[in-house]
Amino acid sequence: MIRFLRTRWLLIGLVLGILVGPATGQQQCPDPQLYALLPSDYPCPLIRICSTAQGICLIPFTVAPGTPCQCQAADGTWVQGLCVR
Repeated sequence: MIRFLRTRWLLIGLVLGILVGPATGQQQCPDPQLYALLPSDYPCPLIRICSTAQGICLIPFTVAPGTPCQCQAADGTWVQGLCVR
C-alpha cells in the first residue's frame, strides 16, 4: 500500500513538473526599446504600436489609437506614423 502511494505521488509530481515547467522550445521575445523602429513583421506581441511606412515601434500604452506618433530609425531619424493599436 505504501509503495502504491509513493508511486502515485511520484507520477503526480512528474505530471505537474511537465505542465508547470518552462517551455524550452518557445521563442523568447526581447523587450524592445520605446520608439525603436522594428520590422512590420515583428513576431512578438506589443501592447501599443506606432505604424509607419518603414515598420512599427513600441510606444507608451497611454497613447490613444488614432494619435499621430513617431518611431526612431537606426540612423537616428524620426519617422512619422499613426498609433493603430
